[in-house]
This record gives sequence, C-alpha cells and structure tokens, in this order.
Amino acid sequence: MRILSLMGAIFVLSLIFFTLDASSEQYNFDNLTVGNAETLTFSHDVIWVQGDILIDGLLIIENCSLNVNLTLDQTISEIRINSSGQLNLFNTSISTMERDNNTENIFSTYTLVSDAGNLNIMNTNIDYGMIWLVGGSTNITNLTLNGYNLINYGIFSEDTNLTASNIHIQNYTLGLRSIGTNPTLNAISYYNCSTYMTQEWWITFSPMEKSTNSPIAGFEIRQWDIDGKMLGSWNWAKQYEINSYGDVIFHTANFTSYLDLGFAYIEDQWEQEIVENTNLIRNYDMNHYNISYDSAILFADGALLVSGQIVPKWSEIKISVVIDNPTNMNFNNLFLNLAINGESGFARTSFKLPAGTSLKVNLTWLASVDGPLSLGVSTVVIDYSGNITDYTITLSRFVEIETISDPSKDSGTWGALLAIFVLLCLCSYIIYNDMEEYDNIGDIEDPSSNVNEDIEERSEAAITDEMEEE
Repeated sequence: MRILSLMGAIFVLSLIFFTLDASSEQYNFDNLTVGNAETLTFSHDVIWVQGDILIDGLLIIENCSLNVNLTLDQTISEIRINSSGQLNLFNTSISTMERDNNTENIFSTYTLVSDAGNLNIMNTNIDYGMIWLVGGSTNITNLTLNGYNLINYGIFSEDTNLTASNIHIQNYTLGLRSIGTNPTLNAISYYNCSTYMTQEWWITFSPMEKSTNSPIAGFEIRQWDIDGKMLGSWNWAKQYEINSYGDVIFHTANFTSYLDLGFAYIEDQWEQEIVENTNLIRNYDMNHYNISYDSAILFADGALLVSGQIVPKWSEIKISVVIDNPTNMNFNNLFLNLAINGESGFARTSFKLPAGTSLKVNLTWLASVDGPLSLGVSTVVIDYSGNITDYTITLSRFVEIETISDPSKDSGTWGALLAIFVLLCLCSYIIYNDMEEYDNIGDIEDPSSNVNEDIEERSEAAITDEMEEE
C-alpha cells in the first residue's frame, strides 16, 4: 500500500515537473509577426526578440519574460500594433539586454506603439521602454513603467481612448503627455520626472474675410511661450501641466498670425485658453474700399484758411488730411498727391497707414498759381485680390490766390521808364545847349544889326528936332 502511494506521488510530481518544463520555453526571434486574423499566445515563456514585433492579428503574452533588443540595423525596436491588431499583456515583464560574449550587458530602448490598435495591459512591468499611443483604445491596470532617464516620455497618448489606473511612472522627462482626448486616469503616481503630466489639445486656424465670409490663404501662424520665445509648433496648445512638485498649472496660449500681401500686410496677436480641440476662427477686414478721407483742412502761412479768404500769391499752402483705415491691412507706402484744377504733379508725400487707425497727413505747396483754384488730393489704394482694380480716394477744396503782377516784370517796366526819362532829359539838355550856342554865334557874326539901330536912333532924333523947330 505504501509502495503504491509512493509510486503515485512520484507520478504526480513527475507529471507536474514535465508539465512545467513543457509550458516554460524560450523563444528567439529576429522579427515576430502576427498576421491579420491570426492569434498567437505565449504563456509562461521567455521570449527574446532581436528586432520588431508587428501585430495585425491577436497576440497574447501572459506570465512571460520578454526581452526586446536592438534591431539588426541598430535602430530602436518596436512592438507595433496596427489598426487591425490587438495585444494583451498580462503578468509580464518587458526589458532589454543584449549579451556580448557574456562579458558586457548593453541596454537599448524600445517603444510599444499602438497605431489605432487595441492594447490591454495588466499587472506588468516595462523597463527601458515607452508607450506611444495614436488612436485606438488602450486599457492599463497595475503597470510599473521605468525609463531609467534614457527616454523623454513614459506614455504618449494622441487621440486615444485611454483608461489607466494604478500606474507608477518613473525616471522620464515627461511622465504622461495627452493630446486631443481627455484620458480617464485613477491613481497615477510619478517619481523623478521633470514634468508629471501635460494635457494638450489640437489647434486649427481658419482666417476669414469679414465682408465676404470667405477663407483667406497664405497666413503664417505662430505660438509663443510666456517668455516671448517661439514654440516649435502651433498645432497644439497646452491646457495644463502638473510639474515635478505635483502642482497643477493652467496655461493661456499666445498666438500671432501674419499675411504678406506685397503692397500691405496683416499682423494679428491674441491669447486664448484652450480647453478642447479648437478651431481658431479669426475675421479680418480686407475690403480696401473702406479706406477713406475723413477730413481736410487748409492753412496759409501757418494760419487756418477761412471760407472766402483770398490768399497772397507765393504763400505756403498746407493741406492737412485725415485718412481713415478701418481694415486690418497695414500699408507701408501710400502717397498723397496734389492736383491744381485737375492738373497733377504739383506736390506729393508718402506715408505709412497702420491698420485700424485714423492718420493725419500733411502736404505743402507754394502758391505759384493765382486765381480761383480747385485743390484736389488723391491716394491710390491697390486691390489686394490681384485683379488690378486699384481704388483711388479723392477729396477737393477750393481756394483763391491773389492776382498780382510779377515782381520781376514790374521792376523791368520801371527800369525802362527810367531809362526813357533819362534819355529825354539828355536830349533836352543837348537841344538847349545847341540853341544857346546858336544865339551866341549870331551876336558875333551880324554887325549890321548895330548899324540899323544907329540909323533908327538918328532918324528918330531928326524927326524930333523938326517938330521942335515948327
């Protein structure tokens, strides 16, 4: 009886021994592939993979030890779950160690990637690796994740339906980064991580033209941190982060947008709290027909010109024009042109016109034209659409410039008159001198005049004597 009992015990122990030995095997793979609609199960095994694990079907690894080493081409190994695949990791340890002649242990990092697949992890340890989730569904319970300060992220979750509880993440730059979805988390602990967790959301940008409600192409958009430094991407924005002290810090995102139109530009800046996937809709007024002259005031030699006032010629006429720009376009080089009675080219000045402002621009002209004048100012605003439909804004004011003779002509006339007067005086002087000389010559050359005078005097005396005798 005792012999039968002893033989039975030996049989049971032998059965247990052979069963355990049969169920615990070691597998070596360069690459392990699970095809679509294929199911592969490892249980109580030791698995060595010198390469990648590619899963399109169902792979179950339970109560196993999995070693993932550098791939044959010396790149980082992947355990990749494709969209049709599923991986179940239960009671398993994953690590990496490449043996070199049993004298040196070389550790290499690897990545567990779910590319829109399904991942279930329970009671598992993962060393020297990270979990990268893009889409799909992931459930994690009781996981220890250790990066040994060799990898940036512990878990990266992008647009993934993630449910996780009882997870310990240690020795990463960032323990958990979630983008695009809000994971369901419970009892997550961190150790020696620079940042415990960040929650971020996707950003899209939709600039619209206000008057036509049509999209605008060509904008550049940037995101900036609180120190004014440009971030690497604007496509996602942070809602909050949990720092290394466990403090929750909420963020306000800062954005700028810029559009170069060639002749003008649009520049925008704003800040916004992002709490979900957000489409940033920004409306811009690009209707250049909204630009107009608001007013125009005339000055003559610095004094305000009133209605009906006649301005002296050669006065300095200043035209002060206020230009209203309600659009979002900034103009670098516009011109204010002056035309007199419809004839252009009398004066011109350039100016910059910022968006959403009313700007005063002064233009001066020396009144070189007299009479009633129409002063016309104009500015050409170029059409942003490229249809060569330039828009010209105009404004007219009237002024009368005093009519006077030209000072140069007046001086010439007076000079001519003076010359004639001098000439006449000279001629008179010459004539007068000639007459005096002629009289003097007559007195010298005609002695008969004295004889005649003597004869006349004697005749008169004889007549007088005769009368006395009678």
